[in-house]
Amino acid sequence: MIECLSNPDWMKPQMDFLIYLQNMRINCSDIFDKFFLSITVIGEFWLPTLICAIVYWCMDFKAGIYLFSLEGFNKLFAYLFKMLACVYRPWILDSRINPSPLAIPYATGYSFPSGHSAMSSSVLGGCAYLLKHKLWSIILILLVLLVGFSRLWLGVHSPQDVIVGLALGFSLVFILPPVIEWAEKDRNRYILLTVIVDILVFIALIYIYFYNTYRMDYIDGKLLVDPQHLKDDTLITFAYSLGLINGCFLCAKISPFNPQETPLKERIIRGLIGGIGVIILIKIAFKYVLLSGMSASYAALLAFLIGLTITLIYPVIFTKLKFTKI
Repeated sequence: MIECLSNPDWMKPQMDFLIYLQNMRINCSDIFDKFFLSITVIGEFWLPTLICAIVYWCMDFKAGIYLFSLEGFNKLFAYLFKMLACVYRPWILDSRINPSPLAIPYATGYSFPSGHSAMSSSVLGGCAYLLKHKLWSIILILLVLLVGFSRLWLGVHSPQDVIVGLALGFSLVFILPPVIEWAEKDRNRYILLTVIVDILVFIALIYIYFYNTYRMDYIDGKLLVDPQHLKDDTLITFAYSLGLINGCFLCAKISPFNPQETPLKERIIRGLIGGIGVIILIKIAFKYVLLSGMSASYAALLAFLIGLTITLIYPVIFTKLKFTKI
């Protein structure tokens, strides 16, 4: 067992709680593991991206900017915190923890904070904020809490990971609206926001790559977490997030559009074509290209272009075309 990075006495109740859930999981059928594994998908980036895209392309442009900003900033902060804290997964911190075998392939890298909890709370929390409907808000918040609990049930995160992930996501839900409102008053401010975000992310990457020091712990001669791999993964994630944020901010400046002015039939076709395209782009690019040994710099460029395509290039294309005539 590797000693916890935090105060062991402080972490012990969290590990005991995971052991309690683990005993429940062992005594239950794996149907619960499969259920919570399906719930945890809500916090993976492709589904929130699809939700944001449908709103952005087909329902409300400004609301879409807000949701894509939530997704982009969420991933930036979540990965930054992971690389700054460098907290190992629960089963590394405590040898008594045995996570669900079904979840282990999807639980790589550092543990703090929970990216799934952060992503679900930001995007679904953002949807609840926009809808302002009591019943839907309750349903969405319950889904967020289920995602967080699923990470604990599966044994891949500690309570502190989930709580901070939820706090990060919900904080962004309330921090970003005034920022978007400020930018809407003068569209030149979107360019200023883009420049500021790009500079800050560049500074963060320099620190992550060259100035931060990372633990190099081994078990049986095997490195537990490869910092270089995580640096490259962070670079790719930051590039994708910047593609989303830069794209929607630039679109708001140079090519804003109002989906409500477009016939419903055309919006449905737009959403179907774009939605299928998003799934194909993300699934193929991230699974078969980004993970195939491509250098991190080229992979980051590809990730940036994917984000930019979703929020800028595709909207520019469909505002110039009439899909109802295809």
